[in-house]
Amino acid sequence: MEIPKKINMLMMASVILLFTAPVIAQQIEVTPAKLNFTANPGTSQTKQVHVRNKGTTQQNFVFNLSDWLTDENGNVKYFEPGTVGRSCSKWLTVSPPLVTLQPNQTGTVNVTILVPENDNSTKWSVLFIQSAEEKTGPGAIDKNIQMGIHVAARIAVPIFQSPASNTLYKATIEGLTETIGNDNKRTYQSQVVNLGDKILNCKVFFTVSNIATAEEFTSEPIEFSLLPESTKKITYTLDKKLQPGRYSVAAVLDYGYNDQLEGVQLDIEVK
Repeated sequence: MEIPKKINMLMMASVILLFTAPVIAQQIEVTPAKLNFTANPGTSQTKQVHVRNKGTTQQNFVFNLSDWLTDENGNVKYFEPGTVGRSCSKWLTVSPPLVTLQPNQTGTVNVTILVPENDNSTKWSVLFIQSAEEKTGPGAIDKNIQMGIHVAARIAVPIFQSPASNTLYKATIEGLTETIGNDNKRTYQSQVVNLGDKILNCKVFFTVSNIATAEEFTSEPIEFSLLPESTKKITYTLDKKLQPGRYSVAAVLDYGYNDQLEGVQLDIEVK
């Protein structure tokens, strides 16, 4: 079902960021919270990450890349660099790989991406900034940690690469089910699928319409970002009791690119 985009309350701009604030963990502050690259095939770009030592003693910080994915519930899982199909970890270099900062001192590292020729797809990675301390003695040899460094804590900064020449925005919303709980509350679930090759900033809202009276209720939008080749389950619980009658329930997707909304519909009867 396609629904014309003409509801005033839905005309506001929607830019949903996965991470939007400086990242602070223990005695580390990292900015920016994510890196967005737009390098076209065969070109390179460099961006900077700033790390501040908020502790009272000198600290070492190491930088490592990793792959990651999210499941349909939004949970993040990490993988070895270069092992996920959408990974750009092998295209990235971080310089320097280690910095030493005095209390309240800020250090800067350069993150450079070199995109191969003929690869116009959206990819991603994550940069781990880890506070570390040097190990000495027999314990300094660790096959998992280079340079005799013991990792104490880490912050993840997601990295996204999507060429400016890539404009393949496409998504759909599938399935709409109703569950009635023991408290008689009605919960609706649908699923959004990213069919394109861009990271989407999505809104999903639900409408409940009384077929006989045309009275309609529209929920607040549920906002999220969705990676290419990813799905996300959307759940909404109606917070008002429906009077007896026949209703039309719709789940509507706005991913902020085309001029029409995507939607699925379910007819129900309340007795």
